[in-house]
Amino acid sequence: MGLAPEYILIDQQKFSKTKLALDNHVYKNCEIDDCDVYYSGGQYELIDTHITNSRLILNHPAKGIYSAIQIFKMKSPGSSIVSE
Repeated sequence: MGLAPEYILIDQQKFSKTKLALDNHVYKNCEIDDCDVYYSGGQYELIDTHITNSRLILNHPAKGIYSAIQIFKMKSPGSSIVSE
């Protein structure tokens, strides 16, 4: 039985031109504009949060997962990707 991640709650904040992490964060009622949002594959939540003009930057292992999905889609036409 594993431990659940401890989430960092960010509530009612405005971010502009900064770097943010998604992993283990909950962004609630936030505005994110022109930011670099880094993601490594961990749990996160976006609740009533608006993101505009920003970039999602994938770190490992998320980068590897993205590559696998792209290869699968290209090499396996007609197949589907399922998330459970």
